[in-house]
Amino acid sequence: MREVVVHLSKDLVSRYGIKRFPVRKGDMVKIVKGDKEKDEKINIFGKEGKVIKVLKDEGKVVVENINISKADGKMKPRKLDPSALVITKIVLEDKKRKERLTRLAATRNKVVEEEPEKHEEVEDKAELPTQEEKGEEVSGDEQAS
Repeated sequence: MREVVVHLSKDLVSRYGIKRFPVRKGDMVKIVKGDKEKDEKINIFGKEGKVIKVLKDEGKVVVENINISKADGKMKPRKLDPSALVITKIVLEDKKRKERLTRLAATRNKVVEEEPEKHEEVEDKAELPTQEEKGEEVSGDEQAS
């Protein structure tokens, strides 16, 4: 079984200096090839979604909310060819994956920087009073620690 490799978006190519990278569950991809159908239900060109499954044995990728209707009217996930996709956001939670990207970027004199995450500002809570401040007696065992 081989890795399923997908091209990177122009933004990611300029940032990392590489053109393609193995796709994984959680990456954001955009569909860049396919028929531009008039019917919105069929048209998937230009849509963007999160990778929910990578089928290594088939060499296909399943993307969130990209479905195909079966003959009985039910919907099932559509398997997409990696040549029709472009990675727009890479998930770097895996240590080995980040090291690999860093190593490849270093050969092209690029530096891997994590995207700034949005953190909500948390107000500093006042410290909770200790047992002594509450007026409770502290046993000898607890004072030693």
